[in-house]
Amino acid sequence: MDKKQKEIAVMILGPLGDVINTSGVFRTLKKAYPDTPLSIITIPAGMTASYGIPEISNRYLFDRSKKGLKGLLEIWKFAFANHGKFETIVILDTSFRSAHLAFMCGAKRRIGRRGNLRTPLLTGSIPFTKEEKNDVYVAEYYARCLKPLGLYEPGIRTSFAYTKEDEQSVEELLKEYNLDGKKLLGFCPACGQEIKTMRVEDAAEFIDLVNQKGGYKIVITGGSDVSDFAARLKELCKTNFVDLTGKTKYGETAAVIDRCSKFVTVDTSCQHLALALKTPVVALFFNNLFTKWGPDDLNYNKIIVNLNDKKISAGEIYEKFCSVPDKKITGVYC
Repeated sequence: MDKKQKEIAVMILGPLGDVINTSGVFRTLKKAYPDTPLSIITIPAGMTASYGIPEISNRYLFDRSKKGLKGLLEIWKFAFANHGKFETIVILDTSFRSAHLAFMCGAKRRIGRRGNLRTPLLTGSIPFTKEEKNDVYVAEYYARCLKPLGLYEPGIRTSFAYTKEDEQSVEELLKEYNLDGKKLLGFCPACGQEIKTMRVEDAAEFIDLVNQKGGYKIVITGGSDVSDFAARLKELCKTNFVDLTGKTKYGETAAVIDRCSKFVTVDTSCQHLALALKTPVVALFFNNLFTKWGPDDLNYNKIIVNLNDKKISAGEIYEKFCSVPDKKITGVYC
């Protein structure tokens, strides 16, 4: 590869779930430009997920946390370090800062959504419609940003790839637990945002109900920010579960979810991992963003929404859980 060959970059200044939902965009770009290196420009909170998108060749970090003059200096610093590297930058978020950053990098083509201040900084744009604010699945929303390049593919699906090392590490980890030959049921009842986290009492009742019915071994997934919630569950539950919160790297978390027959989750990156890995999902939402951020295939997945008091009964979750099919697993841990 010519070291001076210019790159095509996708800019997504969002966390893990946002990055996972760009996977279809990268597949489309790679199909159209197989010999051009593809890059991602993202924030520290999203970078880890980029390693599950094999089409990405290069990764660039941008710190969006700084505001005012410091934020402007961050743009200039990034642009100075990377000026002239990019032939094209596809901008997936709608902030003025992202368009400004692409402009300062000197990319020949700067593709993104129109906006009062953004549009003059773009060379190709599409309108941001009212419908797309909440009512279009996020991966589809991102795919539409490729329209100015003539590369839009409707109905695009997400994907995620973990490594063989991740798989082997998870296999060794699960050997520490007595799975009793049961199928794995993934459960992610909490995340770092309280507004998205389910009531701990409801989560405990669901765990006990599943264990009472039998057939599944519940495994709790999530980062260290969910560990305190899992500790409270252990105090409330009458039955046990496998607690992997804070114990797996992101690729290993994906490997765990891929081994689950079903996955019950709040709106967090684990949900997007499960959807990308085609593990059937029951998604729990406490806001009105379920059309955009929840599962789009409701023949294979289900959504439960409560916009009032966040209370969702164990019976309601279990009913939805029973209505989705088990994933066919290629192997069984013991």
